[in-house]
Amino acid sequence: MVGAQTLFAFKNSKGEMVVKTYDISTYSSIKESSKLWFDVKEAAAEFSGGLMRLFATVVLPEKGKTTLNHVWQVGPSVTNGSPGEHDFQPANLNSKGTLDLLSGESKSSASSDSRVKRKNIHGILNAISWGILFPFGIIIARYMRTFKSADPAWFYLHVSCQCSAYVIGVAGWATGLKLGSESKGITYDVHRNIGVALFCLATLQVFALLLRPKKDHKYRFYWNIYHHGVGYTMLILSLINVFKGLDILDPATKWRSAYIGILVVLGVIALLLELITWIVVLRRKSNKSTKPYDG
Repeated sequence: MVGAQTLFAFKNSKGEMVVKTYDISTYSSIKESSKLWFDVKEAAAEFSGGLMRLFATVVLPEKGKTTLNHVWQVGPSVTNGSPGEHDFQPANLNSKGTLDLLSGESKSSASSDSRVKRKNIHGILNAISWGILFPFGIIIARYMRTFKSADPAWFYLHVSCQCSAYVIGVAGWATGLKLGSESKGITYDVHRNIGVALFCLATLQVFALLLRPKKDHKYRFYWNIYHHGVGYTMLILSLINVFKGLDILDPATKWRSAYIGILVVLGVIALLLELITWIVVLRRKSNKSTKPYDG
């Protein structure tokens, strides 16, 4: 992590354990450095039983200060004595705390726990908004409008569901932007770009509601094409991005399974309503075609 003063142990081409020191000032170029914030008197490492142990004697420059921030990582490879970039999964990003060199006690960082909590809030907000409410609102609009007795209730339900999804989604989007601004050097480009696209498209849909022509207006046909096209595009993007977010957060398997279960339920409901809708539409057409001509 940028700013870390690092002791780095690895096995060289001869099979010998080597310890080097690095001053991580940038992710783009990681170079060995003999000058650190603290003085390293001696360092050694051993490898046995699949475990690597690093030993070092350090001299802290500030008298009386025995507690320091501590980060630890396991990298994927070493090339010509230089470490490869480690993963940026939640387990990697949360590998930090404080270490008391006098007592030997290590504590996880309170800020790290707070960050994990905000990440979970971000994930929950977006899963509920884009991942559940938004698809449910589309189901309401597509199938309830078929039944004349549901008009105009379906419209108000649809608007309420989508507006709620938008408000919750914007809160989740803002939380994501805040998390991104605090994670310098760590970016999830695809997840972020899809999130920005969803926010822009959702905002257009909200404005489209205000500009919605009446049913008999000549532009209503084109408005419908626009509204439905943007809506289904958002549906695809939202589902993709929720799963992108799950990959980043890497929660317990039960949470991914629960979300997939909700999608399956919504899918089954949509499939049944699709079948019922076609039956209703075909019956109406059949009744119209058998009506006697009234001149």
